[in-house]
Amino acid sequence: MRTMIWKTLASSLAYLGIAAACVIHWTAPNPWERFDWFAACYFGLRFVGSLHSIISSIAAFRFGSLRREWWALNSDPTGPRWVVVLMGLDLIVFFDYGHWQVATWLVRPALQILGVTLYFVITFWQIWTDSCLARYFDQNRQPLLPMNHGPYRYVRHPRYAAAIFGKVAMALTFGSLFGWILAIAWGALLLKKIAVEERHLRKLFGLQYDLYTRTTAKVIPGLY
Repeated sequence: MRTMIWKTLASSLAYLGIAAACVIHWTAPNPWERFDWFAACYFGLRFVGSLHSIISSIAAFRFGSLRREWWALNSDPTGPRWVVVLMGLDLIVFFDYGHWQVATWLVRPALQILGVTLYFVITFWQIWTDSCLARYFDQNRQPLLPMNHGPYRYVRHPRYAAAIFGKVAMALTFGSLFGWILAIAWGALLLKKIAVEERHLRKLFGLQYDLYTRTTAKVIPGLY
């Protein structure tokens, strides 16, 4: 288990390091010019969210069955492959901000402040979600009831909601046309994962899950 945790932590830190390096224009007179307040805030918040998610999932890593449920491997075993692909493509957004700046008209301080503010809210939403989910898995090695505490009282898929809006925040923060294209791609992938996971949860919990769906939204409270 420790090996898996360290590998997960190392890969997360390595990815963040590569992403941050993409913003730095090494051959320019001022290489750190584009690593501004907006980029620093984004990467700082992403580091906090990633670290907390890994720490929270330690309880789930103790048991193979719970680990598969935590990462939705039982419902969508091929999903992580596409997640990795899109994460790789996300690096284009950071490189565009530091080097190409294809759509300079999207790089506006007002929109960037909105993006950082949105990502700040999302980070704490994710921390709240992972904390509640970790307690749920730690107390229920074989869950018999759907998770309905914390943010799960309002939406059935708060982690996916955080991921979708996180990509919108990324597009706003880095003012990248590629960011908006990838936000659409991420949205399509995660909505598909939600549909697959809901079928799995209905098989797992039966009528209990149907009752739960009547009082909650999928992603946006009161809307969808």
